[in-house]
Amino acid sequence: MNPTPASSLFLIRRFAFLVLIWQLACPPSLFSLERASIKKFPQKAFPVTNPVDLTTLPLRETFQINHPRFVLQFFFSGPNVLGIIIKRDFRYPIRMRWCFFRDCSESPFDYSAMIADSYAPPLEDGTFEIRFPPQLHYNFQGLHFTTGR
Repeated sequence: MNPTPASSLFLIRRFAFLVLIWQLACPPSLFSLERASIKKFPQKAFPVTNPVDLTTLPLRETFQINHPRFVLQFFFSGPNVLGIIIKRDFRYPIRMRWCFFRDCSESPFDYSAMIADSYAPPLEDGTFEIRFPPQLHYNFQGLHFTTGR
């Protein structure tokens, strides 16, 4: 059974109509994703003291920690911490501790995470992400970045 030219033309027109409806209903900008990188933009970061009191930080800003062994910038993406290492001494690891108290005094409720191990990535100009622990049902009030072993 060969399709007749009239039925082929009907199917082509129907397909073209469906494509037109789809284009009007879903504009191309709906599917476009623009990549953002903190490496491309000027380094505008607020210097903060270490440990960081999270209750006093402004929203939607980038912050910078200046430590004798490293310099890093970070911001919050929801509950997660995203950042870039500007400078570091490779002999020492970089760790971050979510602190239960504002002054980052030791607590059994603290949560520690490794940003970079000794002589391991992320290196200078390397990015990192520390995910908020999903099993915890409370908020932290401080952050502390260290090079402790």
